[in-house]
Amino acid sequence: MGLGALLWDAANRHAERFALHIGQERTSYAALTHSALGIAASLQRLGARSEAVGIVGQRKLGSYAGVLGIVYAGCHYVPLKPKAPPEKTRALLRAAGIRFLVGDEADVRELQAQFQALGDASLVQAGIAPNSFCLAGGDWQSGQVQGAGPMHQPVACEPQSLAYILFTSGSSGTPKGVKVSHANVLAYLRAIHSLWALEPGFRASQFHDFSFDPSVSDLFTTWSLGGELCVVPEAELIAPAHFIRRSELQVWSSVPSIGTLMHKLGMLKEGSFSSLQISRFAGEPLPRRMAQAWQIAAPASTVENHYGPTEATIDVARHVYGPGEAALALEQDIVPIGTAFPGMEIRVIDSAGQPVAPGATGQIVFKGPQVSQGYLGDPDKTQAAFVRFDWDRSGALWYQSGDLGFVNAQGQMECLGRLDHQIKVAGRRVEIGEIEAALARWPALSDLVVVAVKDAQGQVKELVGFTTGELSAQDLASLKKSSAQSLDAIFFPKRFVTLAQLPYAVSGKVDRRALLDIARQPASA
Repeated sequence: MGLGALLWDAANRHAERFALHIGQERTSYAALTHSALGIAASLQRLGARSEAVGIVGQRKLGSYAGVLGIVYAGCHYVPLKPKAPPEKTRALLRAAGIRFLVGDEADVRELQAQFQALGDASLVQAGIAPNSFCLAGGDWQSGQVQGAGPMHQPVACEPQSLAYILFTSGSSGTPKGVKVSHANVLAYLRAIHSLWALEPGFRASQFHDFSFDPSVSDLFTTWSLGGELCVVPEAELIAPAHFIRRSELQVWSSVPSIGTLMHKLGMLKEGSFSSLQISRFAGEPLPRRMAQAWQIAAPASTVENHYGPTEATIDVARHVYGPGEAALALEQDIVPIGTAFPGMEIRVIDSAGQPVAPGATGQIVFKGPQVSQGYLGDPDKTQAAFVRFDWDRSGALWYQSGDLGFVNAQGQMECLGRLDHQIKVAGRRVEIGEIEAALARWPALSDLVVVAVKDAQGQVKELVGFTTGELSAQDLASLKKSSAQSLDAIFFPKRFVTLAQLPYAVSGKVDRRALLDIARQPASA
């Protein structure tokens, strides 16, 4: 059984229930399925076969019908943002071989306008929305592609067929496309179904951006169990307390920093979220202080810290925080990532690839059916990250996470951060090298180095750029505008520091630790 068959079966069993809630509109499983099958039929008629299809935009009916439609067509989706840097979008299209765009008509039109401005109007062959389409070089028309005809059920897919590709940052500045199969997603869903007891008709949040893999859990966990997906409006993403109460949610999922901000704003008052049963946090370290505050605000809910990079298919470990842990000794006062999901195995290894003694620190690695198929078009990176170990006689592939961790005295894994320069800003992962690569295209910059200043909980609070070239206010404005072509604004350094010479270590490499010490000093110093 493929993912499409699982979702199709659930949709048939819950046809009259609500599947989606956006603003004032609620859509039944029957209506959502009808829209998705229409999109799938148009894709099939245009010749889409087991290929990457761009899903454009989010938080609109066309986006959610589009994801289902792509899966039902036997294809795999690649999230694209209408407002993303055009060069980045074009690079993703070419890397994944995307011929078709699917989503809300207005969002697809916006992306097509970008291509036209770049002189690439025919970069894709067609745009498809639930009730309209546009072939390359033509105008938008209502209805399905001529001759498409209704599809009565999804295209059957083999377990190893791809379900989606998500692009994560690469150290060279080139994003890595992580290939995730139907089997990977189904393994995750089996695990989460066994961990969460939810009755059909439950209401769950849809907070995460499609380009961030917790969104996969938002969508497919909810739809596979007959729940209603409640989409958080963009205006309420930063402080969604009222949305949680208004929507009477049973399941909440977000990055921890949202809860931290809500706590600072005084929104986590006792009993505030009385309807919640499950609160899932992922994508960043979960501060114990925030977990405790959320527990008070949602007294009937579990408070869960989930862990797993994109290569792990969403999450591979979780820890349910309990009231008795308030006085427990924890590194950095961060909630543990816990123990492995059913079917997964996690270990800690040293620099030689050998398992460490209990309690010792090393790199977190894991194996199991959720481990993805590697990186799109990059066998070298795949072979470097997905490896076999002599001590594991099963011969299975293990993914090397690049995260440092150890198993504490309670048998729970604690994560201590990254081995490399990969960081997370507001829950989104990026390589420092990607930021530097984007900024280094500006001719006024010389010997550019970017460092991340973190707070006591290990979360990035500021990016600082160092250079030996002088930058005027006008230069900075031009740099920010220029870099927007290939770098999301959230990753643009908060400030730049000019040095006569960058510090170097005895190895000959730039001494990033010394730069970090400078960056931690007040900006006026």
